Amino acid sequence: MPEDQNSIIRRLFKSGVLLFVGLVLELGISFLAKVLMARLLGPPTYGVATIGITTLSFASTILLFGMNTGIGRYLPRFDDPADRKGVIESGMQIVLAISVSVAAVLFVFADLVATHVLGAPEATSVLRVAAIGVPFAALMKLSIGVIQGHQRSLPKVLIRNIGQPIVRFGLVVLALYFSLGALGIVGAYAATFAVAGLAGLYYVLTRTNIRSSVSSRTRRRELLTFSAPLMLTASMIMVLSYFDIFILSYFRTSSEVGSYNVVYPLAELLTATLSAFSFIAMPILSELHSERRTNEMDRTYKIVTKWIFMATLPAGLIMILFPAATISLTFGPEYTEAALPLVVLAVGFFTHAVAGPNVNTLTAIGRTRTIMWDNLLAGGTNIVLNVVLIPEYGLMGAAVATAVSYIGLNTLYSVQLYRATGIHPATAALFKPATVGVFSMLGMYVIVTRVLTVTGPVLLGIAVVFITVYGVAILALGGIEEEEVMLVLSFEERFGVNLGPVKRIAGHFIDQ
Repeated sequence: MPEDQNSIIRRLFKSGVLLFVGLVLELGISFLAKVLMARLLGPPTYGVATIGITTLSFASTILLFGMNTGIGRYLPRFDDPADRKGVIESGMQIVLAISVSVAAVLFVFADLVATHVLGAPEATSVLRVAAIGVPFAALMKLSIGVIQGHQRSLPKVLIRNIGQPIVRFGLVVLALYFSLGALGIVGAYAATFAVAGLAGLYYVLTRTNIRSSVSSRTRRRELLTFSAPLMLTASMIMVLSYFDIFILSYFRTSSEVGSYNVVYPLAELLTATLSAFSFIAMPILSELHSERRTNEMDRTYKIVTKWIFMATLPAGLIMILFPAATISLTFGPEYTEAALPLVVLAVGFFTHAVAGPNVNTLTAIGRTRTIMWDNLLAGGTNIVLNVVLIPEYGLMGAAVATAVSYIGLNTLYSVQLYRATGIHPATAALFKPATVGVFSMLGMYVIVTRVLTVTGPVLLGIAVVFITVYGVAILALGGIEEEEVMLVLSFEERFGVNLGPVKRIAGHFIDQ
Protein backbone atom coordinates (compact mmCIF):
# COMPACT_ATOMS: atom_id res chain seq x y z
CA MET A 1 0.00 0.00 0.00
CA PRO A 2 1.49 3.41 -0.95
CA GLU A 3 2.78 5.58 1.84
CA ASP A 4 0.36 8.34 0.84
CA GLN A 5 -2.56 6.05 1.62
CA ASN A 6 -1.03 5.17 5.00
CA SER A 7 -0.79 8.86 5.84
CA ILE A 8 -4.41 9.43 4.82
CA ILE A 9 -5.66 6.60 7.04
CA ARG A 10 -3.59 7.77 10.02
CA ARG A 11 -4.91 11.31 9.63
CA LEU A 12 -8.50 10.09 9.38
CA PHE A 13 -8.23 7.86 12.42
CA LYS A 14 -6.48 10.42 14.62
CA SER A 15 -8.90 13.21 13.73
CA GLY A 16 -11.96 10.95 13.81
CA VAL A 17 -11.24 9.69 17.32
CA LEU A 18 -10.62 13.24 18.54
CA LEU A 19 -13.89 14.43 17.02
CA PHE A 20 -15.79 11.48 18.46
CA VAL A 21 -14.57 12.28 21.98
CA GLY A 22 -15.58 15.90 21.42
CA LEU A 23 -19.04 14.85 20.24
CA VAL A 24 -19.56 12.66 23.31
CA LEU A 25 -18.71 15.61 25.57
CA GLU A 26 -20.98 17.94 23.60
CA LEU A 27 -23.93 15.55 23.63
CA GLY A 28 -23.58 14.86 27.35
CA ILE A 29 -23.40 18.52 28.38
CA SER A 30 -26.22 19.54 26.02
CA PHE A 31 -28.45 16.74 27.28
CA LEU A 32 -27.99 17.81 30.91
CA ALA A 33 -28.86 21.41 30.02
CA LYS A 34 -32.06 20.29 28.29
CA VAL A 35 -33.10 18.23 31.31
CA LEU A 36 -32.63 21.23 33.62
CA MET A 37 -34.58 23.57 31.33
CA ALA A 38 -37.49 21.18 30.85
CA ARG A 39 -37.78 20.42 34.57
CA LEU A 40 -37.36 23.94 35.97
CA LEU A 41 -39.15 26.09 33.39
CA GLY A 42 -42.29 24.01 32.91
CA PRO A 43 -43.98 23.31 29.56
CA PRO A 44 -45.37 26.80 28.71
CA THR A 45 -42.17 28.74 29.39
CA TYR A 46 -39.99 26.00 27.92
CA GLY A 47 -42.16 26.13 24.80
CA VAL A 48 -41.56 29.87 24.37
CA ALA A 49 -37.82 29.33 24.88
CA THR A 50 -37.89 26.56 22.29
CA ILE A 51 -39.38 28.95 19.72
CA GLY A 52 -36.47 31.33 20.20
CA ILE A 53 -33.82 28.60 20.19
CA THR A 54 -35.28 26.94 17.10
CA THR A 55 -35.51 30.27 15.27
CA LEU A 56 -31.88 30.99 16.10
CA SER A 57 -30.68 27.59 14.90
CA PHE A 58 -32.90 27.47 11.82
CA ALA A 59 -32.16 31.01 10.62
CA SER A 60 -28.39 30.76 11.09
CA THR A 61 -28.30 27.46 9.20
CA ILE A 62 -30.36 28.70 6.26
CA LEU A 63 -28.50 32.02 6.03
CA LEU A 64 -25.18 30.22 5.64
CA PHE A 65 -26.30 29.36 2.09
CA GLY A 66 -24.15 26.24 2.42
CA MET A 67 -21.02 28.42 2.45
CA ASN A 68 -19.47 26.50 5.34
CA THR A 69 -19.56 23.31 3.26
CA GLY A 70 -18.42 25.17 0.15
CA ILE A 71 -15.37 26.57 1.93
CA GLY A 72 -14.64 23.15 3.44
CA ARG A 73 -14.60 21.68 -0.07
CA TYR A 74 -12.76 24.40 -2.00
CA LEU A 75 -9.88 25.24 0.37
CA PRO A 76 -8.12 21.85 -0.02
CA ARG A 77 -8.29 22.21 -3.81
CA PHE A 78 -6.23 25.40 -3.98
CA ASP A 79 -2.54 25.84 -3.25
CA ASP A 80 -2.28 29.44 -4.46
CA PRO A 81 -2.53 31.83 -1.44
CA ALA A 82 -4.59 34.27 -3.54
CA ASP A 83 -7.20 31.59 -4.25
CA ARG A 84 -7.34 30.40 -0.62
CA LYS A 85 -7.71 33.95 0.66
CA GLY A 86 -10.38 34.62 -1.96
CA VAL A 87 -12.42 31.58 -0.91
CA ILE A 88 -12.48 32.65 2.75
CA GLU A 89 -13.14 36.33 2.03
CA SER A 90 -15.92 35.60 -0.45
CA GLY A 91 -17.70 33.25 1.94
CA MET A 92 -17.50 35.66 4.88
CA GLN A 93 -18.67 38.65 2.84
CA ILE A 94 -21.74 36.83 1.56
CA VAL A 95 -22.76 35.22 4.87
CA LEU A 96 -22.19 38.24 7.12
CA ALA A 97 -24.01 40.63 4.77
CA ILE A 98 -27.06 38.37 4.48
CA SER A 99 -27.21 37.28 8.14
CA VAL A 100 -26.90 40.82 9.52
CA SER A 101 -29.59 42.09 7.12
CA VAL A 102 -32.06 39.32 7.90
CA ALA A 103 -31.37 39.57 11.64
CA ALA A 104 -32.16 43.29 11.52
CA VAL A 105 -35.45 42.61 9.72
CA LEU A 106 -36.37 39.91 12.25
CA PHE A 107 -35.55 42.23 15.16
CA VAL A 108 -37.72 45.06 13.78
CA PHE A 109 -40.66 42.85 12.78
CA ALA A 110 -40.46 40.36 15.68
CA ASP A 111 -43.96 41.26 16.87
CA LEU A 112 -45.44 40.65 13.42
CA VAL A 113 -43.64 37.31 13.04
CA ALA A 114 -44.54 36.12 16.54
CA THR A 115 -48.21 37.07 16.26
CA HIS A 116 -49.13 36.33 12.65
CA VAL A 117 -46.61 33.69 11.56
CA LEU A 118 -46.02 31.67 14.73
CA GLY A 119 -49.28 32.46 16.50
CA ALA A 120 -47.34 33.13 19.71
CA PRO A 121 -47.32 36.86 20.58
CA GLU A 122 -45.64 36.01 23.89
CA ALA A 123 -42.54 35.03 21.89
CA THR A 124 -41.87 38.57 20.59
CA SER A 125 -39.09 39.34 23.05
CA VAL A 126 -37.30 36.01 22.61
CA LEU A 127 -37.38 36.46 18.83
CA ARG A 128 -35.62 39.81 19.20
CA VAL A 129 -32.94 38.23 21.37
CA ALA A 130 -32.62 35.35 18.91
CA ALA A 131 -32.20 37.86 16.06
CA ILE A 132 -29.18 39.36 17.83
CA GLY A 133 -27.56 35.93 17.99
CA VAL A 134 -28.16 34.97 14.33
CA PRO A 135 -25.08 36.67 12.77
CA PHE A 136 -22.82 35.26 15.49
CA ALA A 137 -24.21 31.76 14.99
CA ALA A 138 -23.67 32.03 11.23
CA LEU A 139 -20.12 33.31 11.82
CA MET A 140 -19.34 30.39 14.11
CA LYS A 141 -20.63 27.82 11.61
CA LEU A 142 -18.76 29.50 8.76
CA SER A 143 -15.54 29.44 10.80
CA ILE A 144 -16.00 25.72 11.35
CA GLY A 145 -16.12 25.38 7.55
CA VAL A 146 -12.75 27.15 7.32
CA ILE A 147 -11.34 24.79 9.95
CA GLN A 148 -12.70 21.83 7.98
CA GLY A 149 -11.08 23.16 4.81
CA HIS A 150 -7.76 23.25 6.64
CA GLN A 151 -8.35 19.60 7.63
CA ARG A 152 -7.94 20.46 11.31
CA SER A 153 -9.95 18.77 14.03
CA LEU A 154 -8.73 20.19 17.34
CA PRO A 155 -9.94 23.81 16.79
CA LYS A 156 -13.39 22.52 15.83
CA VAL A 157 -13.53 20.29 18.92
CA LEU A 158 -12.40 23.13 21.21
CA ILE A 159 -14.84 25.69 19.78
CA ARG A 160 -17.96 23.69 18.96
CA ASN A 161 -17.81 20.42 20.87
CA ILE A 162 -16.30 21.59 24.17
CA GLY A 163 -16.22 25.38 24.47
CA GLN A 164 -19.72 26.13 23.15
CA PRO A 165 -21.65 23.55 25.25
CA ILE A 166 -19.71 24.41 28.42
CA VAL A 167 -20.32 28.15 28.05
CA ARG A 168 -23.97 27.51 27.14
CA PHE A 169 -24.48 25.23 30.13
CA GLY A 170 -23.00 27.81 32.50
CA LEU A 171 -25.16 30.61 31.11
CA VAL A 172 -28.30 28.44 31.16
CA VAL A 173 -27.67 27.59 34.82
CA LEU A 174 -27.28 31.30 35.61
CA ALA A 175 -30.50 32.13 33.74
CA LEU A 176 -32.37 29.44 35.67
CA TYR A 177 -30.81 30.46 39.02
CA PHE A 178 -31.87 34.08 38.59
CA SER A 179 -35.32 33.06 37.25
CA LEU A 180 -34.87 34.91 33.96
CA GLY A 181 -37.38 32.67 32.19
CA ALA A 182 -37.52 32.06 28.46
CA LEU A 183 -35.87 35.38 27.66
CA GLY A 184 -32.87 34.46 29.80
CA ILE A 185 -32.56 31.02 28.22
CA VAL A 186 -32.61 32.37 24.66
CA GLY A 187 -30.20 35.09 25.76
CA ALA A 188 -27.88 32.37 27.06
CA TYR A 189 -27.97 30.63 23.68
CA ALA A 190 -27.39 33.89 21.78
CA ALA A 191 -24.50 34.88 24.07
CA THR A 192 -22.96 31.43 23.63
CA PHE A 193 -23.04 31.82 19.86
CA ALA A 194 -21.43 35.24 20.25
CA VAL A 195 -18.54 33.73 22.24
CA ALA A 196 -18.16 30.80 19.82
CA GLY A 197 -18.47 33.07 16.77
CA LEU A 198 -15.76 35.41 18.03
CA ALA A 199 -13.54 32.42 18.84
CA GLY A 200 -14.05 31.16 15.29
CA LEU A 201 -13.27 34.61 13.90
CA TYR A 202 -10.06 34.67 15.95
CA TYR A 203 -9.02 31.39 14.32
CA VAL A 204 -9.74 32.76 10.84
CA LEU A 205 -7.78 35.96 11.51
CA THR A 206 -4.76 34.27 13.10
CA ARG A 207 -4.53 30.89 11.35
CA THR A 208 -5.30 31.83 7.73
CA ASN A 209 -3.84 34.33 5.28
CA ILE A 210 -6.94 36.53 5.26
CA ARG A 211 -5.01 39.45 6.83
CA SER A 212 -1.95 39.00 4.61
CA SER A 213 -0.89 41.46 1.91
CA VAL A 214 -1.61 38.85 -0.77
CA SER A 215 -4.24 40.03 -3.24
CA SER A 216 -7.26 37.75 -3.04
CA ARG A 217 -8.85 36.12 -6.07
CA THR A 218 -12.61 36.42 -5.62
CA ARG A 219 -14.51 33.13 -5.67
CA ARG A 220 -18.06 34.33 -5.02
CA ARG A 221 -19.55 32.86 -8.20
CA GLU A 222 -18.01 29.41 -7.66
CA LEU A 223 -19.02 29.36 -4.00
CA LEU A 224 -22.60 30.44 -4.73
CA THR A 225 -22.98 27.96 -7.59
CA PHE A 226 -21.71 25.14 -5.40
CA SER A 227 -23.26 26.16 -2.09
CA ALA A 228 -26.72 27.55 -2.94
CA PRO A 229 -28.26 24.09 -3.45
CA LEU A 230 -26.97 23.21 -0.01
CA MET A 231 -29.29 25.85 1.49
CA LEU A 232 -32.27 23.81 0.29
CA THR A 233 -30.53 20.71 1.56
CA ALA A 234 -30.16 22.29 4.99
CA SER A 235 -33.83 23.30 4.94
CA MET A 236 -34.91 19.72 4.26
CA ILE A 237 -32.63 18.41 7.01
CA MET A 238 -34.38 20.81 9.38
CA VAL A 239 -37.71 19.38 8.18
CA LEU A 240 -36.49 15.84 8.88
CA SER A 241 -35.37 16.92 12.36
CA TYR A 242 -38.29 19.07 13.56
CA PHE A 243 -41.43 18.60 11.47
CA ASP A 244 -42.57 15.44 13.25
CA ILE A 245 -42.46 17.23 16.62
CA PHE A 246 -44.69 20.03 15.32
CA ILE A 247 -47.23 17.60 13.81
CA LEU A 248 -47.26 15.45 16.96
CA SER A 249 -47.90 18.56 19.02
CA TYR A 250 -50.78 19.58 16.73
CA PHE A 251 -52.57 16.21 16.49
CA ARG A 252 -51.61 14.36 19.69
CA THR A 253 -50.84 15.01 23.36
CA SER A 254 -47.90 16.76 25.00
CA SER A 255 -47.09 13.47 26.73
CA GLU A 256 -46.49 11.82 23.36
CA VAL A 257 -44.35 14.73 22.26
CA GLY A 258 -42.23 14.28 25.38
CA SER A 259 -41.84 10.54 24.81
CA TYR A 260 -40.88 11.04 21.17
CA ASN A 261 -38.40 13.73 22.12
CA VAL A 262 -36.71 11.12 24.31
CA VAL A 263 -36.34 8.32 21.76
CA TYR A 264 -35.44 10.52 18.77
CA PRO A 265 -32.19 11.89 20.23
CA LEU A 266 -31.45 8.45 21.67
CA ALA A 267 -31.62 6.86 18.21
CA GLU A 268 -29.78 9.82 16.71
CA LEU A 269 -26.77 8.93 18.87
CA LEU A 270 -26.13 6.13 16.36
CA THR A 271 -24.85 8.78 13.95
CA ALA A 272 -22.18 10.13 16.34
CA THR A 273 -19.30 8.08 14.88
CA LEU A 274 -20.41 8.95 11.35
CA SER A 275 -20.45 12.66 12.20
CA ALA A 276 -16.97 12.47 13.71
CA PHE A 277 -15.30 10.78 10.74
CA SER A 278 -17.33 12.57 8.05
CA PHE A 279 -16.09 15.99 9.16
CA ILE A 280 -12.47 15.19 8.32
CA ALA A 281 -13.23 12.70 5.51
CA MET A 282 -14.95 15.23 3.23
CA PRO A 283 -11.97 17.56 2.60
CA ILE A 284 -9.60 14.60 2.29
CA LEU A 285 -11.86 12.93 -0.28
CA SER A 286 -12.22 16.26 -2.09
CA GLU A 287 -8.44 16.57 -2.28
CA LEU A 288 -8.12 13.02 -3.65
CA HIS A 289 -10.87 13.71 -6.18
CA SER A 290 -9.15 16.87 -7.42
CA GLU A 291 -6.01 14.77 -7.99
CA ARG A 292 -8.05 12.05 -9.78
CA ARG A 293 -6.98 9.40 -7.26
CA THR A 294 -10.22 7.44 -7.50
CA ASN A 295 -8.80 4.14 -6.25
CA GLU A 296 -7.54 5.80 -3.09
CA MET A 297 -10.92 7.51 -2.64
CA ASP A 298 -12.63 4.13 -2.85
CA ARG A 299 -10.24 2.51 -0.37
CA THR A 300 -10.51 5.42 2.05
CA TYR A 301 -14.32 5.29 1.86
CA LYS A 302 -14.35 1.55 2.59
CA ILE A 303 -12.00 1.85 5.58
CA VAL A 304 -13.93 4.76 7.12
CA THR A 305 -17.27 2.99 6.60
CA LYS A 306 -15.91 -0.15 8.26
CA TRP A 307 -14.82 1.84 11.31
CA ILE A 308 -18.19 3.62 11.53
CA PHE A 309 -20.13 0.37 11.14
CA MET A 310 -18.07 -1.54 13.72
CA ALA A 311 -18.39 1.26 16.27
CA THR A 312 -22.15 1.64 15.72
CA LEU A 313 -23.29 -1.99 15.52
CA PRO A 314 -23.26 -2.79 19.29
CA ALA A 315 -25.39 0.21 20.28
CA GLY A 316 -27.67 -0.26 17.26
CA LEU A 317 -28.44 -3.90 18.06
CA ILE A 318 -29.05 -3.15 21.74
CA MET A 319 -31.53 -0.37 20.90
CA ILE A 320 -33.31 -2.56 18.34
CA LEU A 321 -33.54 -5.74 20.46
CA PHE A 322 -33.84 -4.23 23.96
CA PRO A 323 -35.62 -0.87 23.46
CA ALA A 324 -37.60 -0.78 26.71
CA ALA A 325 -34.54 -1.59 28.82
CA THR A 326 -32.50 1.01 26.93
CA ILE A 327 -35.09 3.73 27.59
CA SER A 328 -35.56 2.73 31.22
CA LEU A 329 -31.81 2.76 31.86
CA THR A 330 -31.30 6.20 30.33
CA PHE A 331 -34.47 8.29 30.73
CA GLY A 332 -36.58 6.27 33.16
CA PRO A 333 -39.43 3.74 32.97
CA GLU A 334 -42.11 6.40 32.45
CA TYR A 335 -41.03 6.72 28.82
CA THR A 336 -41.06 3.03 27.86
CA GLU A 337 -44.30 3.48 25.89
CA ALA A 338 -41.99 4.68 23.12
CA ALA A 339 -40.06 1.38 22.96
CA LEU A 340 -41.38 0.28 19.56
CA PRO A 341 -40.86 3.71 17.96
CA LEU A 342 -37.26 3.54 19.24
CA VAL A 343 -36.78 0.29 17.30
CA VAL A 344 -38.06 1.90 14.10
CA LEU A 345 -35.97 5.05 14.56
CA ALA A 346 -32.85 3.03 15.38
CA VAL A 347 -33.23 1.06 12.15
CA GLY A 348 -33.60 4.31 10.22
CA PHE A 349 -30.55 5.99 11.71
CA PHE A 350 -28.49 2.80 11.47
CA THR A 351 -28.66 3.09 7.68
CA HIS A 352 -26.15 5.94 8.04
CA ALA A 353 -23.60 3.50 9.42
CA VAL A 354 -24.31 0.89 6.76
CA ALA A 355 -23.87 3.39 3.91
CA GLY A 356 -20.93 5.37 5.29
CA PRO A 357 -20.18 9.04 4.53
CA ASN A 358 -22.07 8.96 1.22
CA VAL A 359 -23.41 12.51 1.27
CA ASN A 360 -19.99 13.87 2.26
CA THR A 361 -18.40 12.05 -0.66
CA LEU A 362 -21.04 13.38 -3.07
CA THR A 363 -20.24 16.84 -1.72
CA ALA A 364 -16.52 16.22 -2.20
CA ILE A 365 -17.02 15.44 -5.90
CA GLY A 366 -19.26 18.48 -6.41
CA ARG A 367 -22.68 16.81 -6.72
CA THR A 368 -24.52 19.37 -4.58
CA ARG A 369 -27.47 19.63 -6.97
CA THR A 370 -27.95 15.89 -6.74
CA ILE A 371 -27.91 16.19 -2.96
CA MET A 372 -30.42 19.04 -3.16
CA TRP A 373 -32.94 17.01 -5.19
CA ASP A 374 -32.46 13.97 -2.96
CA ASN A 375 -33.14 16.04 0.15
CA LEU A 376 -36.14 17.76 -1.39
CA LEU A 377 -37.62 14.35 -2.19
CA ALA A 378 -36.86 13.01 1.29
CA GLY A 379 -38.20 16.14 2.97
CA GLY A 380 -41.40 16.07 0.92
CA THR A 381 -41.87 12.38 1.69
CA ASN A 382 -41.36 13.08 5.37
CA ILE A 383 -43.96 15.85 5.40
CA VAL A 384 -46.59 13.72 3.63
CA LEU A 385 -45.98 10.65 5.81
CA ASN A 386 -46.11 12.68 9.02
CA VAL A 387 -49.39 14.34 8.07
CA VAL A 388 -50.93 11.00 7.02
CA LEU A 389 -49.61 8.72 9.79
CA ILE A 390 -49.37 10.81 12.97
CA PRO A 391 -53.11 11.60 13.43
CA GLU A 392 -53.92 7.88 13.62
CA TYR A 393 -50.71 6.21 14.79
CA GLY A 394 -49.07 8.89 16.93
CA LEU A 395 -45.53 8.04 18.03
CA MET A 396 -45.26 5.07 15.71
CA GLY A 397 -46.43 7.14 12.75
CA ALA A 398 -43.77 9.77 13.43
CA ALA A 399 -41.08 7.10 13.79
CA VAL A 400 -42.07 5.35 10.56
CA ALA A 401 -42.10 8.66 8.65
CA THR A 402 -38.61 9.51 9.86
CA ALA A 403 -37.14 6.03 9.32
CA VAL A 404 -38.58 5.67 5.81
CA SER A 405 -37.28 9.12 4.87
CA TYR A 406 -33.75 8.41 6.11
CA ILE A 407 -33.58 4.93 4.56
CA GLY A 408 -34.79 6.30 1.23
CA LEU A 409 -32.36 9.21 1.41
CA ASN A 410 -29.36 6.98 2.10
CA THR A 411 -30.38 4.63 -0.69
CA LEU A 412 -30.46 7.53 -3.15
CA TYR A 413 -27.10 8.87 -1.96
CA SER A 414 -25.41 5.47 -2.21
CA VAL A 415 -26.79 4.57 -5.64
CA GLN A 416 -25.84 7.94 -7.09
CA LEU A 417 -22.37 7.81 -5.55
CA TYR A 418 -21.81 4.36 -7.05
CA ARG A 419 -22.98 5.48 -10.48
CA ALA A 420 -20.75 8.56 -10.40
CA THR A 421 -17.57 6.99 -9.03
CA GLY A 422 -17.98 3.24 -8.54
CA ILE A 423 -17.45 3.76 -4.80
CA HIS A 424 -19.38 1.50 -2.42
CA PRO A 425 -18.89 0.40 1.21
CA ALA A 426 -19.14 -3.38 0.80
CA THR A 427 -16.11 -5.42 1.90
CA ALA A 428 -15.66 -8.88 3.35
CA ALA A 429 -13.82 -7.25 6.27
CA LEU A 430 -17.06 -5.49 7.19
CA PHE A 431 -19.71 -8.13 6.50
CA LYS A 432 -18.07 -11.31 7.83
CA PRO A 433 -17.61 -10.01 11.41
CA ALA A 434 -20.97 -8.21 11.20
CA THR A 435 -22.78 -11.45 10.34
CA VAL A 436 -21.28 -13.23 13.34
CA GLY A 437 -22.06 -10.22 15.52
CA VAL A 438 -25.71 -10.05 14.51
CA PHE A 439 -26.33 -13.78 15.01
CA SER A 440 -24.51 -13.81 18.36
CA MET A 441 -26.68 -10.92 19.59
CA LEU A 442 -29.83 -12.68 18.38
CA GLY A 443 -28.74 -15.78 20.29
CA MET A 444 -28.20 -13.77 23.47
CA TYR A 445 -31.59 -12.11 22.99
CA VAL A 446 -33.39 -15.47 22.79
CA ILE A 447 -31.59 -16.87 25.84
CA VAL A 448 -31.76 -13.79 28.06
CA THR A 449 -35.41 -12.93 27.40
CA ARG A 450 -36.46 -16.49 28.29
CA VAL A 451 -34.65 -16.75 31.61
CA LEU A 452 -34.15 -13.17 32.86
CA THR A 453 -35.88 -9.84 33.22
CA VAL A 454 -33.85 -7.36 31.21
CA THR A 455 -32.87 -4.74 33.78
CA GLY A 456 -30.12 -2.15 33.57
CA PRO A 457 -27.35 -4.40 34.96
CA VAL A 458 -28.44 -7.26 32.68
CA LEU A 459 -28.34 -4.93 29.67
CA LEU A 460 -24.84 -3.78 30.57
CA GLY A 461 -23.77 -7.41 30.92
CA ILE A 462 -25.19 -8.20 27.48
CA ALA A 463 -23.24 -5.28 26.03
CA VAL A 464 -19.97 -6.47 27.57
CA VAL A 465 -20.42 -10.05 26.34
CA PHE A 466 -21.41 -8.91 22.85
CA ILE A 467 -18.49 -6.52 22.48
CA THR A 468 -16.12 -9.33 23.51
CA VAL A 469 -17.62 -11.80 21.01
CA TYR A 470 -17.75 -9.19 18.27
CA GLY A 471 -14.15 -8.18 18.93
CA VAL A 472 -13.00 -11.80 18.53
CA ALA A 473 -15.02 -12.07 15.31
CA ILE A 474 -13.34 -8.93 13.94
CA LEU A 475 -9.91 -10.43 14.62
CA ALA A 476 -10.73 -13.95 13.41
CA LEU A 477 -12.63 -13.05 10.23
CA GLY A 478 -10.39 -10.46 8.64
CA GLY A 479 -11.83 -7.30 10.15
CA ILE A 480 -8.30 -6.13 10.94
CA GLU A 481 -6.56 -5.19 7.70
CA GLU A 482 -3.19 -3.76 6.76
CA GLU A 483 -4.35 -0.20 7.48
CA GLU A 484 -5.15 -1.05 11.10
CA VAL A 485 -1.77 -2.78 11.52
CA MET A 486 -0.09 0.38 10.25
CA LEU A 487 -2.04 2.39 12.84
CA VAL A 488 -0.79 0.13 15.64
CA LEU A 489 2.80 0.42 14.44
CA SER A 490 2.45 4.18 14.05
CA PHE A 491 1.04 4.50 17.59
CA GLU A 492 3.92 2.44 18.97
CA GLU A 493 6.50 4.58 17.20
CA ARG A 494 4.83 7.89 18.03
CA PHE A 495 4.48 7.30 21.78
CA GLY A 496 7.45 5.01 22.36
CA VAL A 497 5.41 2.17 23.86
CA ASN A 498 5.75 -1.57 23.28
CA LEU A 499 2.55 -3.05 21.87
CA GLY A 500 4.05 -6.49 21.41
CA PRO A 501 1.00 -8.40 22.75
CA VAL A 502 -1.31 -6.48 20.41
CA LYS A 503 0.95 -7.15 17.44
CA ARG A 504 1.20 -10.84 18.30
CA ILE A 505 -2.59 -11.15 18.44
CA ALA A 506 -2.97 -9.32 15.13
CA GLY A 507 -0.21 -11.43 13.62
CA HIS A 508 -2.29 -14.59 14.08
CA PHE A 509 -4.93 -13.26 11.71
CA ILE A 510 -3.12 -11.08 9.16
CA ASP A 511 -0.74 -12.20 6.46
CA GLN A 512 2.26 -9.91 6.50
